[in-house]
Amino acid sequence: MLPDYLLNFNDALLKFQEKFPRDNWSAEFKDSLINDYSFYSARIEDSKLEYGDTIRFLNNETVRGINFDSLLGISEHQSVLKSLLENLQNFQLTEETVKNIHSGLMKSPLAWETDFNPELVGNYRNIPTVGSRQPFFADKEYSPHYNLEIVMATYVDMFNARLGDIDNSISEKHLLTRVAYFHNKFLNEIHPFADGNGRVCRIIIGAVLMANNCPPIFPQITNQEEQIEYISTIIKCEKDKSDISLIEYLAKGMTNYLMARMKK
Repeated sequence: MLPDYLLNFNDALLKFQEKFPRDNWSAEFKDSLINDYSFYSARIEDSKLEYGDTIRFLNNETVRGINFDSLLGISEHQSVLKSLLENLQNFQLTEETVKNIHSGLMKSPLAWETDFNPELVGNYRNIPTVGSRQPFFADKEYSPHYNLEIVMATYVDMFNARLGDIDNSISEKHLLTRVAYFHNKFLNEIHPFADGNGRVCRIIIGAVLMANNCPPIFPQITNQEEQIEYISTIIKCEKDKSDISLIEYLAKGMTNYLMARMKK
């Protein structure tokens, strides 16, 4: 028996699919989904972004007073995700795919929060990395850099095995269960790149969702409180050694988003 939050997600997704059949999506409708997804993903790491102005910018409207670095970052996020979804029939989760996504996102020095190193664009990090979670949480040290080639090769095979065995009627095989597993392993354990890991992770998730007949959607993150809720959920998963908190977080947030879109 599925928990209520997955049952509610399944119900909302079915209603969304019935109201907005994918074959009938206009370019404008698809772009609005991608823009929302890009904003919520980027807002996790960039508190300078504001929803209204950012969406207007992504729609090629004139805006003023927004930090240029922030605009560049979310523009690259939108562009890489859109390209991936436009070529979804060719999407395969491989190491090359992961590296190409990173290269598309991080090719500009302005996209980096750490010091820019062009040799690490599209390549695994060659240094130890500690994730900054201050001031609310303790920092996190990720997988040793000297093991990344082996670790990533192993886990890409594991990810594909799980993502190829999705069944939304079974809790252990549910789309969001598989997505949460990928998220926590890739982002919070391996962290293969020197910078940009969260954005790469969430772009891949967007493609996985679309490949499984789910629109690219993410829980709404527009302010610090919602940002902290996301990070707190990740840390709870680490402490509990379980993905359940993230599964529930994604299910509730994504259900709310689907329901809100259907009311527009």
